Amino acid sequence: ELRSVGRPTWLGLALFGLTLPAHLLLEKDSSLVLAAITLALIGGAYIGFGAADGRRSVFWSELAVALVFGAAAVAGLLWHWAALPLGLAFHALWDLAHHNARCLARVPRWYIPFCVVFDLMAAAFLVLLYTR
Repeated sequence: ELRSVGRPTWLGLALFGLTLPAHLLLEKDSSLVLAAITLALIGGAYIGFGAADGRRSVFWSELAVALVFGAAAVAGLLWHWAALPLGLAFHALWDLAHHNARCLARVPRWYIPFCVVFDLMAAAFLVLLYTR
């Protein structure tokens, strides 16, 4: 079990490490757009999991929650940047909610630790970046 969590965790860290330089090189406005797109895409991943699950109610609930993450992405652009790291942190909680949950979309076991690590690292980084 530990091995199944370890590799995805390292992959989440690696993906975070690959995206970090883009934010450091971009102007703040462009970084905000990149963070918003990332949050919207991450939130949308569960639409696919919901469709693959095959249960209609699961699909609609995953779509509804994905729309909330999309709204957080838009709020981060139009209202306040803090909506972006908050959306990422809440997405980590959404990932964790899928662990052994029978009423939510079935998600590959590796995806949860991978995404939780990326979400939390990215959220913390954005707070540090935008408050400096």
